[in-house]
Amino acid sequence: MFLLFVLMIVMVFQSGCSSTNHYKILSFFFDGVPDPSAGDLQKGDSIKAVDTTSFAQNAVNRPVDMTHLHPPYKDKQCSTCHDQGSMGKLRVAQPGLCYQCHDDFANRFKVLHGPVGGGQCTMCHSPHMSVNEAFAIRTGQDLCLHCHETDQVMANESHRDIGDTGCTKCHNPHGGNDNNLLR
Repeated sequence: MFLLFVLMIVMVFQSGCSSTNHYKILSFFFDGVPDPSAGDLQKGDSIKAVDTTSFAQNAVNRPVDMTHLHPPYKDKQCSTCHDQGSMGKLRVAQPGLCYQCHDDFANRFKVLHGPVGGGQCTMCHSPHMSVNEAFAIRTGQDLCLHCHETDQVMANESHRDIGDTGCTKCHNPHGGNDNNLLR
């Protein structure tokens, strides 16, 4: 496997900077490499326009209903968030990038939830699409119990009879006025 990878790298470097040559080499090794001569690339972009439905279905090889699409992603405005000249790196680090359009929670709450305070929006939210509201990467208790220890959470007397009630019914996932982030 490693030898194959090295061989591919050598071939790419020897082929020069031609996108057509790169396509020939990459498509030999990988399926789904967009053909640069296909003519359906967006003007000025180096990536193929994304059909979000087929992309979601092909990504996991099963039908997926992506009902929530982040507007820049849906509108194929990748450069709103990504620097097209730097291989798609974010234009601004999180959370600054997110706060260009969304509320800065540091101005709303005395106490911030850990990922919010650390500027890690994508720990809980998908930046492109999701089947869940608010682009959440998980739903219900799974969203919180992915990081928080289930045994410790359920040991709290307030949580004894919550069943499968979602944590966000009582807790604000972004912040609050105390350490419990109660609504």
